[in-house]
Amino acid sequence: MKKLAYIFLSALTLSSCNYLDITPVGQVIPGSVSEYRALLTEAYGTAYPATSSHSYTCLLSDEVGSLDHSSASGFLVASDGEAASYNFRWEYTSGNMQEYPWLYYYRTIFLANAVIEGIGSASQDTNLESKDQLLGEAYALRAYCHFELINLYGKWYDPTTANTDRGVPLALYNDIEQSYRPSSVAAVYQQILDDLKTASDHMQVDVQPSTDYSYRFSKKVLTAFEARVRLYMGQWQEAYDKATSLLASCTLQDMNETNPSENLGDPDDERLPWLPTSPENILALDRPFGGFGGDIIYGTCLSDGILSKFDRDNDRRWLFISETVNMETWETVYKVSRSTSARTSIRSSEVYLIAAEAAAHLDGKLDEAKGYLTSLQAKRFTPEGAEAKATAVAALDQTGLLAEIADERAREFLLEGHRWLDLRRTTRPQIVKTYDGQTYTLQANDSRYTLPYPQSAIENNPELNN
Repeated sequence: MKKLAYIFLSALTLSSCNYLDITPVGQVIPGSVSEYRALLTEAYGTAYPATSSHSYTCLLSDEVGSLDHSSASGFLVASDGEAASYNFRWEYTSGNMQEYPWLYYYRTIFLANAVIEGIGSASQDTNLESKDQLLGEAYALRAYCHFELINLYGKWYDPTTANTDRGVPLALYNDIEQSYRPSSVAAVYQQILDDLKTASDHMQVDVQPSTDYSYRFSKKVLTAFEARVRLYMGQWQEAYDKATSLLASCTLQDMNETNPSENLGDPDDERLPWLPTSPENILALDRPFGGFGGDIIYGTCLSDGILSKFDRDNDRRWLFISETVNMETWETVYKVSRSTSARTSIRSSEVYLIAAEAAAHLDGKLDEAKGYLTSLQAKRFTPEGAEAKATAVAALDQTGLLAEIADERAREFLLEGHRWLDLRRTTRPQIVKTYDGQTYTLQANDSRYTLPYPQSAIENNPELNN
């Protein structure tokens, strides 16, 4: 018999005996709409550690060039050794690497499923919330978590092999006795699209009314998120249609009007694109890396390859890259400086870049794609730099334009968790790193572009190996 568990996270102690490690010990069954809103708020809160941790994939990508032990955080130096260095070297089988999110995503899905399964019978005790809106948000949050999981632990979407490529388990209802076996990449992506369609059918709010609710889904968020999903699937027309339908409502902040300091940008300027107060914000559920206490950023130094993509004199984002000294080697290194308030999951610039990339793949839309790209660059570079960029972009063919779009994504989303996923879904290039005097290489199209399931998950769920 199906065992449903409707829970508030505050009353929840999670056991490790269940396959997905989501068995509730304490249970509170909500009965009203306001209680289900509280439950969904807990779901968003449960997602936060996972969505924040996914930016740790910068260790795997070509963004991080070295690890600075002299300023290492607790994440970098674990009790059993330097966990982050195993991620940095792609040594997944060592048993020492820092695991990427798994449990928190499935916990969030578990809570979202509780809302999906119970909201219909809830009593309407408030006029401020509708059952349909809560149902729409729950489906959207479930889709978001499955999308993050498939892009960490499943192969990139290849339409020729997606039906047989191993993905991740789909958790579509709460039954603590069910088996959780991996679904194919195609099945997971189809479920994400199905959930987004259902979410759209129920969503009532066009745009969340204030930054206090910037972590919640809305109709605008759904459209932007589906544009991202379609982009990852290589469905260029669909990605183009979704992205361009939003452009009129996607404000771009001119970074020449922010951070007027000549030497260092103000990381608390509320207009900055990666802050939830920014006019560019669409969804602010994730926290990117930033230069603050307890964050791994203290131990990560930007690579020469990433630094070379910046025009230091004209790119206003350079204000948020700080120069410091590695106290071990006395070498000059560069790190990102961001405020503790930074929160960004989807913002206007991504919609422009999705429109540009998708258009570049469509017949007859190359000039249109260039226009979307230069529209963004005009807001990120000085007037002189933007003019030079526009001239250079105008001369590009499709191959060159796609490369420039990829570089713009690297600059715009620095250490935000996009770069590793972008490399996976596009070119999967060779990456070479040096650690403690030894060279490590991730070959082009290396199997390590897909993370193995966390060892803790395998121990809890023998079905994952089937």
